Amino acid sequence: MALGDFLFPHADLKIVIARSFEADVESTKDIFSKEFLESAARVRLNKGDLQRLGLKEGGHVSIKSKAGNVVLAAYNDEKVPVGTAVIPYGPWALSLISVPKDDTPPQLHGVSVTVTRSEDEVTPLEKLLESS
Repeated sequence: MALGDFLFPHADLKIVIARSFEADVESTKDIFSKEFLESAARVRLNKGDLQRLGLKEGGHVSIKSKAGNVVLAAYNDEKVPVGTAVIPYGPWALSLISVPKDDTPPQLHGVSVTVTRSEDEVTPLEKLLESS
């Protein structure tokens, strides 16, 4: 392990954007609520990826793609393969993908991202709406 990886651990992962029952239900109530934030502004990672990043359950990560950057809370999910980040469909996930200029649908799976541990707060929804 290189010194930079030890001091600033990161993981190059592929994202999968998936529907989440909790986020879907909360989005019908109030998208500015704490409950919606907690259900949609999260990422599920394999325990191995959490450990590689030096994270504990609920720790914050910065996720960067060519299209954008968000800070999310990270949670363990052993069903998620190593090297994959699963993010609920919603504003945080959509800020990480590029929307094609033609009529083709956006790529919701397999987008390359770099994930690093973060001390920042989860990206507020208002900030995502300002930049869209």
